[in-house]
Amino acid sequence: MRQGSSSRMRLGLTVLICILFLSFSVGCSRAPQQGTPGGVAPAVIEIWHTLQGSEADSLNKQIQHIMDQHPEVLIRTKSIPEAQFAGLIYQAEAGGEGPEIFIAPQDILTKLYTQGALAPVAGNAEVFPGLVAPFHYGDKTYAQPWLTDSPLLFYRKDLVQPLGSLTDWLNSKGTMVLPELNSRTLSTWWSGQGGKLVSSGRPVLDDPANLQFLQQLQTWRDNKMITVDPNALIPFASGQAVYTIALASQAPAMTQANIPWGSIPLFNVLGGQGQGLPGVTLGIANSSIKTTTALQPSIKIVEEALLSSEVEGAFAQNGTRFPASTAYYSTADGQKGLAPQVAQALAKVWPLTGDSLERKLLPLQDAAWQSAWGGTAPQDALTQAQTEAVKVSTAK
Repeated sequence: MRQGSSSRMRLGLTVLICILFLSFSVGCSRAPQQGTPGGVAPAVIEIWHTLQGSEADSLNKQIQHIMDQHPEVLIRTKSIPEAQFAGLIYQAEAGGEGPEIFIAPQDILTKLYTQGALAPVAGNAEVFPGLVAPFHYGDKTYAQPWLTDSPLLFYRKDLVQPLGSLTDWLNSKGTMVLPELNSRTLSTWWSGQGGKLVSSGRPVLDDPANLQFLQQLQTWRDNKMITVDPNALIPFASGQAVYTIALASQAPAMTQANIPWGSIPLFNVLGGQGQGLPGVTLGIANSSIKTTTALQPSIKIVEEALLSSEVEGAFAQNGTRFPASTAYYSTADGQKGLAPQVAQALAKVWPLTGDSLERKLLPLQDAAWQSAWGGTAPQDALTQAQTEAVKVSTAK
């Protein structure tokens, strides 16, 4: 009896040990469930961005909110100066490293695209068409616009009334100071008067409408109705100039300087005509080597959270950045201050794709304007620009 009982005990102990061993083996061999809420291994998403100081702090605060709402992702951020950004990305990706997501100005993201560093953007967003157009190449979109800025026509409301038309300005004989003479400042004005760079797929920088606009600029310069000053706020503050075209983000500085200012979208003066260019636009993009099939859903979650009107709105509080999200301008905050005027201007942004011929020709037009401003005959300046434009259009 004892022997039988002992045998049964040994058998039972052996079975128990086997069960424990099998349970341990199965538990160890099960892969972590990455991306499952509450799972043991959230997807790690790294973001490299160009934000500095308080804006970087704001980003980190928003990132924490996103992780609280999405425990399936763990987000890490790294701030990099703009001058070093593209180079560091190139080095990192050459070694198979780098972040999953980039946040940087449009010109840097364009450079990353040419380096092959970007995959088609994972996140979707409701944004102004003209802001996302620069990130279109072929039939794909490689970034989403996030935060932006827009030129507006500012006036000294203690000295003049808001303009209703160009005729009002000409009759007022009030001086307008421009911070720079280029397409970013004047494209709405130029295009609103019929200016164009391309016709039937061919450059037309010497088009009669372009010549007329440039001749007007020279006349207004000679009559001291338009001046150019990199420190445009100084003559505007003193009243020496009563109009200026400036970015909406400069309004807080005007208020701080006790300048009694008002503003309107520039196309209001042109009978609703014209398309403009925005100020510096920050975009969100994802890495060509890190956007794997496994990680793409997590990248999409993070990008779309950042692209929400709530997160973008948090950066709009100090008035130096404006959301690219169309939904933001339907919120209570989007109806305050300059936001409605910015929304009107953003809705009229010239939708130039990243690979459009017009975008390649803009620097040539800027150079022609500046040459004519400096004394070159307008026809000569545009003829030279047209010669260069043909070379650009036929280059492979």
